Amino acid sequence: MAQRAGCTASLLLGAAVLLAGPAVVRGEVNTEYRDFEIFVDGKPAGESRLVLIQQDDGTTYMKANASVKVQGLFQFTFTIDAQEWWKDGKLLGLKALTMENKKQTSVEVSNDGKQLVVRVNGQARTMGPDSWTTSYWKLADARFHNQKVAILETDTGNQFVGKLQFVAEEQITISGKLEKCYHFRVTEASSPTDLWFDKYHRLVRQEFHESGHHTTVQLSAIRR
Repeated sequence: MAQRAGCTASLLLGAAVLLAGPAVVRGEVNTEYRDFEIFVDGKPAGESRLVLIQQDDGTTYMKANASVKVQGLFQFTFTIDAQEWWKDGKLLGLKALTMENKKQTSVEVSNDGKQLVVRVNGQARTMGPDSWTTSYWKLADARFHNQKVAILETDTGNQFVGKLQFVAEEQITISGKLEKCYHFRVTEASSPTDLWFDKYHRLVRQEFHESGHHTTVQLSAIRR
């Protein structure tokens, strides 16, 4: 999910190109597909899909991709293929390949138990072990609610510290039905982001402004 003209790696994600990762998907418990529509300044601009696989060892594997294209006076193209591995609320690994206006960026992240090792186009650096990601596909752990949280930009490999603020419980339409969701806001970032999560603490909506443009990522369908 860095926020580029309305395209956070936050789900800017679909049937992803599978890249080699730190774990093989075995012992599958269940699989969920979440399709999203992306709007920039109120106009359709792209779509994404999130695939979530819960394994019997407690690992959650996420693969996703997204494609966005904006034409007119403001022109922008963005695609991303990404994978993440999580367990016990911690990021185990990440792989993402992004193309933004013909500029390609590769990000690979591994967790050695003490820190995250992040490689951006092959250049390595380390970060603390507790990082949320800008895919925002799941709500951060409760210990970060109304607190500061380190956030890893999926498409750039950069890290920033934001504050995750609870806003309210709100009704959001999901697959034609109104459901109670939890509205949070990430502040103290270059572009504040509003996020809505369902009762499973999984993303259903995202809104933010970037470079003067308003972007909405809205869940359109769920399949299990």
